[in-house]
Amino acid sequence: MSSSSVSSDLLMAPAQLNIYLGLLIYITGFIGSIGNLIVYRSRSLRIRACSIYLFWEALVDLIYLNSVLLTRILQKGFGISITSRSDVLCKIRQFASSYGNQLVVTFLALATLDRILLAQRST
Repeated sequence: MSSSSVSSDLLMAPAQLNIYLGLLIYITGFIGSIGNLIVYRSRSLRIRACSIYLFWEALVDLIYLNSVLLTRILQKGFGISITSRSDVLCKIRQFASSYGNQLVVTFLALATLDRILLAQRST
């Protein structure tokens, strides 16, 4: 094995990592978000306020995965730049990457606060 072969393998490692690890995270996150959307829209959970927060958390997480992670996998792993073709897609990706994580954490905190306050009221 020559040094040029090793260096070319090291240069390809980030792209391969973006493809394989990114796809693993995307697929598991997509399945989990769809599962959460189905569960939190069931009739028995629809009446609880915390399930509404968790439903919106799953929906925002799904949008975040599709707009940020999927475009990153395509761009860094496969060299397909979707955001450079359209200004609208670029702005949507920027908005989702800026506010997506904050919204997910906010909805989770609101659901937790709702459950804590409900437990305090019943005692």
